[in-house]
Amino acid sequence: MDAALVLAALGEPVATRAQLLAAGARPRDLTAAVRGRSLIRVREGYYADPLADPALLQAVRIGGRLGCVSALRRHGVWAPSHPFPHVSVDPKASRLRSPRNRHIALEQQNRDGCEVHWTAAADDTDTSAHTVGVVNALAQTIRCQPAEFAVAALDSALYQRLVTAQRVAAIFATLPRRFAPLEALVEPRCMSGIESIIRLELVKLGIPFEVQAPFDRVGFVDFLVAGCVVVEVDGREYHEGEVPTARDYARDAYLAAREYIVVRLNYRQVMFERELAIAAILGALRAHRRGPVV
Repeated sequence: MDAALVLAALGEPVATRAQLLAAGARPRDLTAAVRGRSLIRVREGYYADPLADPALLQAVRIGGRLGCVSALRRHGVWAPSHPFPHVSVDPKASRLRSPRNRHIALEQQNRDGCEVHWTAAADDTDTSAHTVGVVNALAQTIRCQPAEFAVAALDSALYQRLVTAQRVAAIFATLPRRFAPLEALVEPRCMSGIESIIRLELVKLGIPFEVQAPFDRVGFVDFLVAGCVVVEVDGREYHEGEVPTARDYARDAYLAAREYIVVRLNYRQVMFERELAIAAILGALRAHRRGPVV
């Protein structure tokens, strides 16, 4: 039997030897698949699709699961991109291996950029053999990431209804008290992480704003700032070069006809040109307050 097909039938990119044998593969099938390179032996007793996510393979090879921001992105929750995986390892785990070589024991010097979180996973219904669940990943992210990224991840998970407000409260109850102020900053109406980041910047500036403000013939806008400036945020991480759509132009025209100034921001501007993004909002506010030039 083709062991690669057995793995595919399981619907997972990684499986244990016991799982594959239980699904009908024989030991010699596993050996043949590895020799034929249709499967790879990630670590002792674990086999994977060679085309599986490299970050996932590194986590399994270490002896843990994808955790923190790496797990959140796998679950579809917004989290900042990282060049190296975050790996959740049980504090009692043993026989840990280098993320690049299953024959070499894990050392501080050979983690190859991987961020290891030594945390025992709490009960989480969506925890899998290779990825921690959303609740555990959020708890790790709060501890690991800057406050704005942690809040943005919480907003995203709430918006997608992957967690409830009660579950978020339970997460904070397990964390050190120094993280408690972040809970009050959570806003489940933000649709993307960079919306959350702009919202937090407006909070810091003390500028009044409304989230998901409704307008006739326009629908909802991301932010109505000080009652006069509309801020729209494009959260698409890998589409920086795309121009506004015909619908965007129509919305902007309706808003301009009502004397609102529209500021559009993209992922790159919010994440890497933050000063410019905030200056654009403040400039629009000043321009509106000066009134029309005759």
